[in-house]
Amino acid sequence: MDNLLASTEVGTIFLDRQLRIRKFTPKAAETFRLVAHDVGRTIDTFAHKLEHPELLDDLRRVLESGDVTERELRDESGKYFFLRILPYRARAAIAGAVITLIDMTGLKQAEDALFHERYLLNSLLTSIPDAIYFKDARGRFIRANQAMAARLGLEKPEDAAGKTALELPNQALAMELHREDETVLTTGEVQLYRLEKRERPDEVDEWDLATRLPLRDRTNQIVGVVAIFRDVSEQKRADAKIREGVRRRDQFLAMLSHELRNPLGAIVTATALLNSPHGSTSPEKTARFVRILQRQSEQMTRLLDDLLEASRVTQNKIELKRRVVDLASVARTTADSIQPIMESAGIRYLAEIDHEPIWVDGDPARLQQIQVNLLNNAAKYTPHGGEVVFQARRESDAAVIRVKDTGVGIPKGMLDNIFELFVQSRRTLDRSAGGLGVGLTLVRSLVDMHGGMVTVHSDGEDRGSEFIVRLPLTRRPAEDEVAVPRARVRRPLREGSRIVIVEDSTDSRELLCEFLSMEGFECHAAENGVAGLALIEKVRPAVAILDVGLPGMDGFELARRLRANPDDADIFLIALTGYGQLADRAAGKRAGFDEHLVKPVNVDELLRLLADLRSPKDVALEAVVVASASQ
Repeated sequence: MDNLLASTEVGTIFLDRQLRIRKFTPKAAETFRLVAHDVGRTIDTFAHKLEHPELLDDLRRVLESGDVTERELRDESGKYFFLRILPYRARAAIAGAVITLIDMTGLKQAEDALFHERYLLNSLLTSIPDAIYFKDARGRFIRANQAMAARLGLEKPEDAAGKTALELPNQALAMELHREDETVLTTGEVQLYRLEKRERPDEVDEWDLATRLPLRDRTNQIVGVVAIFRDVSEQKRADAKIREGVRRRDQFLAMLSHELRNPLGAIVTATALLNSPHGSTSPEKTARFVRILQRQSEQMTRLLDDLLEASRVTQNKIELKRRVVDLASVARTTADSIQPIMESAGIRYLAEIDHEPIWVDGDPARLQQIQVNLLNNAAKYTPHGGEVVFQARRESDAAVIRVKDTGVGIPKGMLDNIFELFVQSRRTLDRSAGGLGVGLTLVRSLVDMHGGMVTVHSDGEDRGSEFIVRLPLTRRPAEDEVAVPRARVRRPLREGSRIVIVEDSTDSRELLCEFLSMEGFECHAAENGVAGLALIEKVRPAVAILDVGLPGMDGFELARRLRANPDDADIFLIALTGYGQLADRAAGKRAGFDEHLVKPVNVDELLRLLADLRSPKDVALEAVVVASASQ
């Protein structure tokens, strides 16, 4: 017995009925601070290391009842012990008690580590947005997180444990998962980031990046499968939107090519006829060919203007000149300007505009552009004999513009993107409707900039459509708030004035010079900014038209140099550029320009500008035109 007690790792103390120590092991001696001559002394005379002050009460209870007492305890150093007190029997009577102490520190640490790992796993499964589940080799769910439980139609993740695919509410999805899981269970195949589609009950397709891994035991046998699903539906939709944008871009480029080839074809043919060496062309035919050239050139100019508007929309560079304006007055002007278009198309046109003013805070030109674009759109897609109704009214606390037609309508699938750039509700091979598809995009942008909202309604194809614009109302302006335009100071100009053209494109330079010579001006030419400055100093002109994109010295620098010279201070400067935005005009004003013309130059506009400078006093005035095709 002594040898057994000395060799055991279990702390043991034998006590008699008076709780006197009879035997003890070395392990017990460490805890109760016992030595060999302590045998015979009562246990209550020793201070033990256990955090259990009720030890004596437990001993007396065991001696009285004969029941076994078991507890988990810690000692002062933090070790864990399993305490067991049981009666010691001799001749069927309780002769004493036995205390056993088993050191379970290692077991407790392993248990804590396991609990910690389980806690981390539970926290991970709870917090991660991905849907995750574990299955055993028979295909039964071991556990799932909340995201997966929701997909399976369960309220709580615990409800999935032990169930097969046939026992779950969303059986269709569960069976799809089961088929893929079986592949992993039978083959051990690892499936990493596979794109999988799933259908929701509302028939909306969603997409997951799915990963499935086999679970193996120590002998490398497959005992289950773990699956992780990351929802990538938003990324998939974004990718589809990008692809749609690329498709739309390619379609737009093809459409733009078609739109440009039409006027170019007419221009090339008319030019060939005018230059034909076979016989002379009658004056009537020559005049007709010139009208064709002019009409098709204007069409190309409109297309370029549309492209510039599209660029301003996409770069958010549209600027408003806001003031308090009567929307009803703008609408009446718009209605009158659109009337000829409707009549030529054979459309019944009704304009219903409030007689009372409708005051809004906005840019009058842009407000008119909104209405014109909507009405042009209605005229474009309403067949001969159809009807277009244009309304401008005050409704509650908003100014409302309505354009309703009986035209081709809008398919249900296009109502959400009809305001996107380059979108048109109906395209045909002959492009009979024409246009680049930027009008409605511009409408939405301008309405948004005015703090309003535009909506569209259509019952489908061939059932017409209705566009509704709502703008916030504002108070009526006081009399002193009404802006009065200031008259521009006009300078005298007469026929025979000298004109100098500086242009690096030979064709543009010669044509513009020839045109101005035909209009009665004396024309000179140079090909760059430096030569242009020297020519201006030599000719001493009164008017200079400067292209801002001259090579070397640009038009802005040339204007600044002219303004810096007192001898040239009275020259009337006109900027010529391919950019006509407000920022470009402001830059021209800062450089010293008096006017701003946008390429391609509208010769009628140029002549009107020169005519405005004429004086009945027939004062001699010279003009210098400095231009470049680099823009």
